[in-house]
Amino acid sequence: MEDSRQTARSLVMEHEITLDDLWAWYWANGGNARPWDFDAYLFGIQERDPFDLKILTWAMEDLEARSLL
Repeated sequence: MEDSRQTARSLVMEHEITLDDLWAWYWANGGNARPWDFDAYLFGIQERDPFDLKILTWAMEDLEARSLL
């Protein structure tokens, strides 16, 4: 997965997954952003620690492995 943030943003915009569901997977993988901070991060309004991108990647990989995407 090249750019998890861009991929996640596209999936949300195309209604493949809700932002709330994506945030829940991110949080379950160890992310600590509040939902509104996660939204701002996903859409490039706010930056977070580079590790958050790794956590988002893990969440996306989990979703893909479970064929939810």
